[in-house]
Amino acid sequence: MLKFLSPRSLKNTVAIRLSVLVLGVFLQACGEPEATRPVGSGEIVVSVGPLALITREIAGEDAVVRQLVQGGDPHHYAPKVTDRMAMEKAQLVIWMGPAMESVLARQMSLLPAERQLGLLDAGGYEFDGADRDDPHLWLRPRNAAVMAAHIANRLAQLNPAQADAYRARARDFSRAMANLQKVQDRALWAYRDVPIVSTHKAYGQFFGPAGVKVTSLGGSASHQHGARAILEKQEAVPADGDDTGEGDAVRGCLFGEVPANDRDRQTAMNLNLGYQALDPLGSNLPADADYRQLMEQLLADARLCLGRVPDHSR
Repeated sequence: MLKFLSPRSLKNTVAIRLSVLVLGVFLQACGEPEATRPVGSGEIVVSVGPLALITREIAGEDAVVRQLVQGGDPHHYAPKVTDRMAMEKAQLVIWMGPAMESVLARQMSLLPAERQLGLLDAGGYEFDGADRDDPHLWLRPRNAAVMAAHIANRLAQLNPAQADAYRARARDFSRAMANLQKVQDRALWAYRDVPIVSTHKAYGQFFGPAGVKVTSLGGSASHQHGARAILEKQEAVPADGDDTGEGDAVRGCLFGEVPANDRDRQTAMNLNLGYQALDPLGSNLPADADYRQLMEQLLADARLCLGRVPDHSR
């Protein structure tokens, strides 16, 4: 019937029909319940390596996870322009919180609360044997399981259609972490009376569940005060294990962070301790590593020094 209309009338009729169509689509979108709308397939941005390992296990193989801090110090990391753009576009940004990524906090304050997850504030963690103010919670597998649950719940809110999958992976991860914690604690329990010193208070989360006390030089009132405390503790430990015939035996261990450095090595020598640098951020792990490999590597590296401590339990 449009052929009987004048060119002007035809043009007006088509314009009206297009307007009605666009209006109908708009009204339909506005009427859709907010909870059923998909968030989209945007990136999940995380601050540090261990959080990336946990997030990938919960989000699944198809998720795109972008790690911000690559080999630097997360306490002083400031996002580049490309990082800020990624954070603004991401469906979710996961970080520990200002106690860990203090400089990043400025950029995080610009993001809506529903598009970020600060794991420190999420709560539910264990601190036995560790400093409650220390943010390196991922060094305890049971705490990693709590983080995984928080991540799964937030992703489920953003993507309801995949909620069951996220939570199922979090449950599987939690069971695996309970077993991993037992293995780690059994391996470290024998060293609960050995002087263990660290240059960083973070290692309380790693050794604490096994009942191994860690004295942190970095957390002491002064470096020398911490050294004196360790020397006093060593008085109850037999010297060097001369009866073992092991020329490289040590009283205990000083653990620093990668890369190894001469200052920490000299401090260990002055305290008659072995020295080993650990990698709590997993910066030296292969690209396809998972969280279990991070913890297994930490335990293997710790044993490089702990294995030199003579067994005086017999």
